[in-house]
Amino acid sequence: MGDADGVEGLTAWAGAHGLTVEAGAHLPRTTPLLAEGEVHSVDALAGGWLSKYVEAKIALVSRDDDKHFTVAVTHVPKAKRFVPWMLCHRAEDEGLLGHAATALMGKGDKVDLGSAEFDGCYRVYAASERDDVWFHELFSPAFVVFLIEQSPKGFAFEYVEGTLCVSLHGSDTLDEDLDRLRDATVELVRRIRAEIAERLGPAGAARSAPGETGFGEAATGSAPQG
Repeated sequence: MGDADGVEGLTAWAGAHGLTVEAGAHLPRTTPLLAEGEVHSVDALAGGWLSKYVEAKIALVSRDDDKHFTVAVTHVPKAKRFVPWMLCHRAEDEGLLGHAATALMGKGDKVDLGSAEFDGCYRVYAASERDDVWFHELFSPAFVVFLIEQSPKGFAFEYVEGTLCVSLHGSDTLDEDLDRLRDATVELVRRIRAEIAERLGPAGAARSAPGETGFGEAATGSAPQG
């Protein structure tokens, strides 16, 4: 699918799902895929609520190496208490990683989750300063099954200091592709927030801490009902 078709597809999908196309908007440059020197252009961007409690931006991005990605970007700031950064990508897509991802992986550990099947499909790296118990609870057997059996083709995610970037390789914007990206993002945010609540308690997980702001974190506000 060409770039013009991709932009048109995202625009149509956004309009049908209550998201607003944002001209001239920018994405945070926190995660490796979105880092300075990696993204050549943001070809289309729409923002809004993916579910009742998950606000995000969906964008088509192009890198200088002429690789294209469809991304969903949201914020889950409280998770950085337990893992400052983590990267999860498919084993077959290691060649897609840019310089920023490679540099970050050199500062952390490759995580062994004790599943040969998972290791055959994914590579996970995380900051050495992580809370290892919390991290392994996040990557529960149920989440491992989700990643192996239910996540979309070309799926990957990066989390760095509060920003979560979920990506699909390519710029296809058929409704089913964008639906899968949305659903995977909502599921990932749900699982991360559940582990935060498990550790902090519901009140602590819901309460904003100083400096922990960003679209998509509060469970109240202007989110659509339903």
